[in-house]
Amino acid sequence: MAISEERMEKALAFLAETDSEYAERVGAVMRYEFMLEAAEALAFKSSDATSAEARKHDARLAEPVKKAQEDLILATVERERVKAQRKRAEITIEAWRSLNANRRVGNVQ
Repeated sequence: MAISEERMEKALAFLAETDSEYAERVGAVMRYEFMLEAAEALAFKSSDATSAEARKHDARLAEPVKKAQEDLILATVERERVKAQRKRAEITIEAWRSLNANRRVGNVQ
């Protein structure tokens, strides 16, 4: 499979253009992880249960905790989507380099 120089350049441009987006997605995941921990702590504290296990159970079922979990999942999916697209661009660039190196040595027509 041949990879054109144009395709490789598009992959390079994509990497350059998505640096900030990827960083933002990573930051969003960190933010939602913190928000989930905070929601769990607040739900645990506000539970009327008497045992620690019952309070943990109540906290896991609290609506703000469920919302924070869903937000974290969505942020993680978005981060992984951008990460996978960037990885595909990196693979495209690496394949182009390899093919061109082989051509220079005469191993590929």
